Amino acid sequence: MEDHQRALGIETKMMTDALSSAAAPDSFRYSPRSLLALLRIYLGVILFITVLGKLTRDNPFVTEMLSYLEHVINAQHAPAWYLHFIQAVVISHATLFSYLVMTGELTASISLLTGTATRIGAALAMFLFLNFMLSKGRMFWAPDSQDAAVFFIALVVFLGRAGRVFGIDAHLARRWPRSWIW
Repeated sequence: MEDHQRALGIETKMMTDALSSAAAPDSFRYSPRSLLALLRIYLGVILFITVLGKLTRDNPFVTEMLSYLEHVINAQHAPAWYLHFIQAVVISHATLFSYLVMTGELTASISLLTGTATRIGAALAMFLFLNFMLSKGRMFWAPDSQDAAVFFIALVVFLGRAGRVFGIDAHLARRWPRSWIW
């Protein structure tokens, strides 16, 4: 609407349509936090189902992890520095790393499902998915990398502070509003 028409109170249908269409792009700048809560809970469920399978199996997880790592070493898809890390550190301390993986998945899943210290849970999930992605030799730009997709979901949950909706972080943020954890 022109300034002189606005001053006179003149408004036409064409001007109203132009104003409403100009406001449309601004409506895409806001996403409700409830969508972030949905991503947070989805990621928590994925991690919980994964760790539940590891905790309830007949054979210890360390045997499955060792067979997977042997496959990783034989396939030679992972970066050389990561293969060296697997051979020198992870395989020689396989029991410890199997417990660390299960503890990390359980901690991240509980954190994400309850919305408690969500940023720590999301960072832990990103670390787990990054390691799994590296072990497969996949990178973020690989079109078939589901690990990259869940890594970025965890990143969005981390950056969006998704625990502040339908989570305990909302109550904690009221008490300690400047904390980076929630």
